[in-house]
Amino acid sequence: MAMLLAAEEAVTTMPEALVNTLLGMGTVFCVLILISFIIYLLKFIPDLLNGSKKEKESVQPSDSRKQSVPVQKPVSKPAPASAQAVSKPADDTQLVAVITAAIMASMEQEGTPVPADGLLIRSIKKRF
Repeated sequence: MAMLLAAEEAVTTMPEALVNTLLGMGTVFCVLILISFIIYLLKFIPDLLNGSKKEKESVQPSDSRKQSVPVQKPVSKPAPASAQAVSKPADDTQLVAVITAAIMASMEQEGTPVPADGLLIRSIKKRF
């Protein structure tokens, strides 16, 4: 008789099961929405970091009012005739040499020693 009473108490009715299901699914969807909102906010972090650097740069010139000559930022010049450099075969050999040297330096920095004659680059593809 005691076993029969224990079995009857463990029975879940259909409305209780529905409430449990909706509560579980609602919790999952709320957490997913929260995660997607956090991921959306991550794109603003670089702007916040750059903003703090800009504030520091703007504070420095105001402290140096004693200087009679204002400090100007250097203007970088664009690379001259980049289209011509691609079309000339002599410039391509220089480009391959620079890329090879960069790869060798990177491999040596990782701890992989590469002899000068042991590195062979088969192709370099430009992605534009």
